[in-house]
Amino acid sequence: MNRLLIGVLDLVNKLIAIGIIVSSTVEGYFGDFSVYVGPDFVSYRILWAVIGFIIGVVFASIVSGLLAAIITIAREMAALREMMAVRVWTTPPPR
Repeated sequence: MNRLLIGVLDLVNKLIAIGIIVSSTVEGYFGDFSVYVGPDFVSYRILWAVIGFIIGVVFASIVSGLLAAIITIAREMAALREMMAVRVWTTPPPR
């Protein structure tokens, strides 16, 4: 059950990252930035979309990086628990 939850969290992490990048790019393209660039806004749509994409990648890397670290720790702890459960205890060799 633990591995299933880790796998689901990993999938959700990837979907969140894609969603953040896509939404920031779309907001950069369709956003109302005429206050900043003036009335000739149409020529700046691609520029704002690229800026939105870059901001989305940075934000997604921060959020997804944190979740990826949590996922990695959970996987290592599950592997350690399984290794400790099936480990064969032997006596050390004589010196």
